Amino acid sequence: MASIFRRLLSIRKPKKVLTRKDSITGRNHTFEVPYLSRLDGNQLQTGQSLIARGYITGSEGFIVNLTSGPSVELDDNGTGQLDDRLLALRVDLSKGKVFLNACINGQWGKEAFVKQSYKEGDEFDIRIRCFEQHFEIYVEHKLIANFKHYVPMSNISHIYVTGDVRLYAVSWEGKLYNMPYTADIPGNFYVGRKLFVSAIADKKPKDLSIDFFAGEDVPFRLNASFIQKKIQRSSEISGTKSTPETTFEGKNKFPLKAKRSFDILIYASDDKFLVFINDVLYCTFDHRMPAAKIERLQINGDIQLIGVHIK
Repeated sequence: MASIFRRLLSIRKPKKVLTRKDSITGRNHTFEVPYLSRLDGNQLQTGQSLIARGYITGSEGFIVNLTSGPSVELDDNGTGQLDDRLLALRVDLSKGKVFLNACINGQWGKEAFVKQSYKEGDEFDIRIRCFEQHFEIYVEHKLIANFKHYVPMSNISHIYVTGDVRLYAVSWEGKLYNMPYTADIPGNFYVGRKLFVSAIADKKPKDLSIDFFAGEDVPFRLNASFIQKKIQRSSEISGTKSTPETTFEGKNKFPLKAKRSFDILIYASDDKFLVFINDVLYCTFDHRMPAAKIERLQINGDIQLIGVHIK
């Protein structure tokens, strides 16, 4: 297995492949690997998640590593002392598996694996959520494994991704948020702004709501019912509620699932809101008042909130 890791730790120029692109979701901007980034700021907090998304450019597979330092590549002779890997998540396309392991003081532990089929050209979404005693591993929004720590997660200092991939994004998200989540929107939610929400649905979820407020008015409310498998959009202005809209784009009526992670992106265009779920346009909702008047948002429901960003 050491030879496999040495191959994946070497620098290779990835092949160019076609991939879906969208300027709003940001998936038209990619960057090459190897990718090495230091964890800025304080130590990791319980509940924080690493999200790595991109597409596969070759047949060799790839690795997502959480390391204790920046020494992540062997020298030209294939030797050298590498920093600890608190988690090495290795995707093997030929075997159709995701392997999990750790290397502490130069010694690899017992490798575990979960079946997961990928092929060249596929997009991938991998999330690693950190807790005091273990990592939760999500692949394509599904929890595939709990991986116990060999050493404390506070030792993590770097993220290292290498192999046959290009990346859309690598980011650390969130903590343990209290629900409902309420926040002011600095500068208001004017045309061109985006709200990013990442979360995990509970085991037996009932609903999820995202409300935008302008004073006491609600120019836009998104409500998802896991029981009815329906996503409604509406507004409430001057005490008058609009008729809920339930139309949707594409073939997937209800893309949210219990115990699965998901992303929701809401974009304010000139005349309407565009709602993307897991990077796919799901629906739109015409403005009921200027978006620039929106000053506050609230998120509630049967979810574990991972991250909230406004750009």
